[in-house]
Parts: sequence; structure tokens; C-alpha cells
Amino acid sequence: MNYICKIELNEITPKIWREFRIHPDVTFHQLHKIIQVVMGWENCHLYEFRLNGQEIRLPDPELAAREDHEVLNARRETVQKHVHEEGSVFTYVYDFGDDWQHTVTLVRTDPSTASDPAPLCLDGARSCPQEDVGGVWGHQHMLEVLSTPDHPEREQFTGWIREGYDPEYFSCNEVNAELQNRKDKLIPKSFLQRPASPKSVKLTKPALNKHLKQLSNDQLIELVKACYGASKDMGKFLAVKILGDEALESMFHEYRKKVEQEFFPERGIGKLRLQEARAAISEFERLTESVERTLELKLIYVEMGVSYTLTYGDIDVRFYYSMASMYANVISMVNDDETGEWFDAYEERLEAIVLSTRGIGWGFHDNLADLHAQLQWV
Repeated sequence: MNYICKIELNEITPKIWREFRIHPDVTFHQLHKIIQVVMGWENCHLYEFRLNGQEIRLPDPELAAREDHEVLNARRETVQKHVHEEGSVFTYVYDFGDDWQHTVTLVRTDPSTASDPAPLCLDGARSCPQEDVGGVWGHQHMLEVLSTPDHPEREQFTGWIREGYDPEYFSCNEVNAELQNRKDKLIPKSFLQRPASPKSVKLTKPALNKHLKQLSNDQLIELVKACYGASKDMGKFLAVKILGDEALESMFHEYRKKVEQEFFPERGIGKLRLQEARAAISEFERLTESVERTLELKLIYVEMGVSYTLTYGDIDVRFYYSMASMYANVISMVNDDETGEWFDAYEERLEAIVLSTRGIGWGFHDNLADLHAQLQWV
């Protein structure tokens, strides 16, 4: 169902009027925009609707502090909520300075166009007054001046009015073209078609392998060069793959410094951003794929944490849980090494961590001791 409405500009003869169609679920702010288009106003000023003893407009914090009655928000109130019956009449005021008062009437409801929520101008007569002309009196005075060839103010007005202004001119087609251009902002939100979410596309290893096999050597070279320039992370990854141990050791010292800086920076006290330190370790592991050097970083993380709490005293349960979980991860990695080389390389440091934590609160020492007991002796 749509509403067929008629709007007339008060106190002006012959009448300036329009008949137009709207969907009843539009807000009063949308109705204001529709009226601006169908009447020919330029939306330069404030507005207000008055109906059933209530005022509906955009909220103004400065005015609200001085008002002693409720003002409804035009962006939230729908027309249907306040206007139901055919013949209902309410007032639309535009430009509180010129005080253009319009009478709006719900002429009838139209169920035949229920599927089309777009506003449409159906009929009308005469052109809208000029903005800032001075209200009804100013408009009538301007028309008098323009119709008097030798009027002393004629030149002043002809230089001020908009080009091509004709008080008798009105075109439904022009109005409807403008309404169509603004359609998406002038219909209820429920009718707006949301764009379909694009289908998620992920490059799988089989698809990548298939594509790479189809490339020539020159194309492969260009692809690798493009990957190198795509991001710093990709540059680091390729450096390890191409330059080998030299690049790996350089990156290890870079990420070791990132971890240590969170506990003992070169200046000041460590910020103890454990998430940042752990993220650096994960990033190193992802870029280098070096299990042993990642294990070393994880052990350094725990050693730095133990040194920090020995230096500054008890921290909190979150801190000790983070240290214990990383320690448990290192124990698991050492146990997974079937050669026993990592046990020989790290056992003393793992034990030293446990011994140094005696007396630390939150059950930290006992937790580490239990984890150390899980180390598989070789």
C-alpha cells in the first residue's frame, strides 16, 4: 500500500501545489527530502512537521535544553505511525526565517502500487518560490516587481533570481527524474537491496601447483619478484629460502631483540606486552619454518619472563600462566626430537629455569617443576 498525498503552500494564490505518492514506512526526514524535490526547494534550511499536537524534526541539542515539551526525531518516526486515515491533515514548515508553511493531506491509500516503494510526483501547478526571498510577502512583492517593466527594483530582482525562473512553470517529468536519481535515499530501508556477499575464494595448494606448472621460467621469475615486492614478510621469507643460514641467523637476532625488548628494553622498564612477544615468535616461525630456532626463541621468552619477575617481584596470574604454557611447549618440542640432540642442548637451561623460580608466588615454581618432570630423559 502507498499513500497519495497533496501538499499546498499556504497563503499564496493561485495555489502552488503537488500531488505525489510515498510509501507509508518512510521516515519524516525522508518525507522532508521528498517534499523538497517535488516542491522545488533547495534544502538549505531547517524544517518541522506539526501533527496531532506533536512536533517532528531533527534533534537540536541547543534547542532541546530550552524546550519544555517533547520533540520527536524525524529520522526515527515513520509516516505510517502518525498518519493513518484518509483525509488526515498536517503541517510542514520549511525555513524558520521565511516561515514557509505547507498543508499536507493524505488524499487516499493506493494498494495497487504496493510493490513499488519509490516516490512519484503525480501532478502539480506553478513553480516554487525562490529561496530566501522573504516569505509570502517577499514572494508576492517579487512577482509584482517582475511583472512591472519600469519598476525601480526590477533590475535588482532579475539579477538575483535563479536563471530561467518562471512562476507558472512546473514539470512532473523533471521532478520524477530527480526522485529517481535519489530513490535509494527516499524509500524505506527494508526495501533496499543489500549487495550479495562475494563468495569466498581461497587458493589451495593443488590449484597453486597446477598453475605454477603451466608457467614458463620467465613467468615464474616475474612471479617470485612480484611476491618479493608485495610485502616485507614475503621478502624475509624469500631471503631465508634463497640466502639460507645467513639470512636465518640475521632474522633470529632481529626477532630475539623484539622478544627481549618487551621485558628488558635498552631504556626504561619493559612494557611486558606478552601478546606482542608471542606474536613475534609466531611470525618468526611462519617466515623461517625453522623449528629449532623457534624453540630457542620460546625458551628465551621464558628465561626473560623469569628474570623479569626475579627483578621486579611477583606479577600476576596471567603472566605466570603465559610463562608456564610456553615452557610446556618447549618441553613438548624437545620430547618430539627423536635424535636426542635437543635434550642435550637445552636440558640444563630448562632445569635452571625451574631452580631459579623457588619462592615465586602463584604456584609458578611447582607448575614448572611438574612440567620439567615430563621431560623424557635420553
